[in-house]
Amino acid sequence: MQIYAAQEVDIDQTRKHLLETLQDNSIDKQQRMELYVDLYDLSDDVTSKRTYINESLQLAIQLKDQIYIFETLDILCRSYKDDPDSLHYYQRIGEQCLEGPYKDFYMAWLKAFPSVCKMDEAEKPDEANEEISRYKRHKVNLSDKSQEVQWEMILCSAMECISYFSPSVANSEDRIVHLKNIHQLVSGLPFEVSYKFDWYYLTRIEFIYRAEGKAEEAAKAVEALEQTEQLYDNQFELPFYKRRTYIRTRSREALRMGVYSELLYFGDIIGRKRADDIYSRMEEYYQSKTPKENKEWLLPSAFRYYFYTAQYDLAMQTIDELLEQTDSADTNRRTELLAKKINLVTQWKQHYKEGFDAFWEYTNLMEDNHVEETNKQLAEMRSLFEVDKLKIEQAELQARYHRIALAVLIVLLLIFLIWSLYQYVLTKRLKATKQALILSNEKVAEESERAKASDRMKTEFLQSMCYEIRTPLNAICGFSTLLLNEDLAQEDKKDFPVIIEKNSNQLTELFEDILQVSDLSSSLELFPMEQVDILPVCAGLLDICQGRTRNSEIAWLFESGTDECLVKTNARYLQRVVEHLLGNAAKFTTVGTIRMSLVRTEGKVRIMVSDTGIGVPADKAEYIFDRFTKLDEFVPGTGLGLYSCRLIVTRLGGSIYLDTSYQDGACFCIDLPAEE
Repeated sequence: MQIYAAQEVDIDQTRKHLLETLQDNSIDKQQRMELYVDLYDLSDDVTSKRTYINESLQLAIQLKDQIYIFETLDILCRSYKDDPDSLHYYQRIGEQCLEGPYKDFYMAWLKAFPSVCKMDEAEKPDEANEEISRYKRHKVNLSDKSQEVQWEMILCSAMECISYFSPSVANSEDRIVHLKNIHQLVSGLPFEVSYKFDWYYLTRIEFIYRAEGKAEEAAKAVEALEQTEQLYDNQFELPFYKRRTYIRTRSREALRMGVYSELLYFGDIIGRKRADDIYSRMEEYYQSKTPKENKEWLLPSAFRYYFYTAQYDLAMQTIDELLEQTDSADTNRRTELLAKKINLVTQWKQHYKEGFDAFWEYTNLMEDNHVEETNKQLAEMRSLFEVDKLKIEQAELQARYHRIALAVLIVLLLIFLIWSLYQYVLTKRLKATKQALILSNEKVAEESERAKASDRMKTEFLQSMCYEIRTPLNAICGFSTLLLNEDLAQEDKKDFPVIIEKNSNQLTELFEDILQVSDLSSSLELFPMEQVDILPVCAGLLDICQGRTRNSEIAWLFESGTDECLVKTNARYLQRVVEHLLGNAAKFTTVGTIRMSLVRTEGKVRIMVSDTGIGVPADKAEYIFDRFTKLDEFVPGTGLGLYSCRLIVTRLGGSIYLDTSYQDGACFCIDLPAEE
């Protein structure tokens, strides 16, 4: 609504006060955003309004206030509907800054409604036809409800625009179907999201039902108007509108008067009592307006009211005032008013002279319009004839060019197909060569890693050997020197020969391990084997190891379910393996139990040596069987023991492994083929 003169001084003062308030740095961004909206509501010129609402938008983006972002973008997109660059700029801002589950519907409105506004204001249906063509192209690509709502709105407005200029092609039923689809698509959305789409649906469908002129459609139009009035009431309870002091009352009442003006078309539906109430409220509202506003907005409604209530004298006075204020050049408006005056005279059955004068002017205007329209049509037909001649000539030239172009295109296609086939074969060969190269590189990398690992293990082995050899040699050399020292008493020297012998044995065992691994690695053939009862062999080895250990805190246990266990094997090599496993168990167990078990399972004889020592991590179950590997570098050993054990057991036709399910320490298992 325009702001009337009596308020101008107050509005200027209010605007000045708001601008001064914005200079106060103590107000927060939320208050600034709301103040800029107030300035927008109070401003008259387009430039200022755009400036203020844009400032509010920037603050809303900083605050991430989704409602203010959407509402301010809606205002700006409608303001710049005729400026494609600015319109697209603000639509991109919406894409970037709007968030949440209803972003797509917000964007559907921001994209559709500016186009709807342009078509509502267009003087030619060209743009409407263009929008319909775009709709047909995009219809197949619709993927969600928001896109469908967007294109349904554009299509409805385009159809409405075309029906206005070409009533013969109008199809209101199709428009109603599309409008109802819009209403259905947004029916489940919150009111703050759906109310704009609902407003579009109600205003459009009311217009269609009113134009039909039938009683049933008139009742539907009244229902749509009543829903529109309720929608306005709910809209002005939304936070964005509720706090806008400077438009809330005026705008809400102006919208209500618009609904009332439409309701007066349907006096037979709403009844005399309601019509009286509506017109009384309209008169009260427009009393505070300027005479120009009063005539422009109230007089058309007053005529409808007076005509319905049979106050024909007041209706005649009103229609004469409307004709007086209508420009004589506005022939469409004058013919519409003259038709109403003729209808009034016919209904009133009085003032026939005025009715005749109105009919005469109406006929002359219609004839002038008809002649003017006919001349336009003739000129248009001449232009179309000339255009058709040019089109025919152009079509003949195009047909000739098309034939030449088709021949060239076929040749190019053949060349392209041959080239594509060549490229395909070449690409296939390159892929095969690349794959072979990749596999070769992978093999080289694997061999390189193996070589590095082998070199690393050898280095570690040499370092370990140096330490393992140096330790007993140092002991032998040192105690031998002391043994020859005559200054020491014989009592002090009595233990030296035992120490020298022990280290000599340790050095001998070290070299025997190395020689054994070398011997075992030289062949993969099975050892010479014979039938052996391994039960006494294993029991004897357990006793021997127990005697060597002499640790009273370790319990040595032997378990067997039979008195005899015959296996085809090599007893000497099997003893080495079992003795090594028992020695390892004793080395890593300080207290607890060392157990040896013999069991038959699934055609095999299993020897199990378990302890309650420090154990072996499950992820190292295979690592410990590699050459030169030790879990604890500070424990004496070459790292060849378990490796040599696996070599021996393999050549005995069996397998050796760590039972990772055993959790109390370590449990090594030897599986040998059972004697059939």
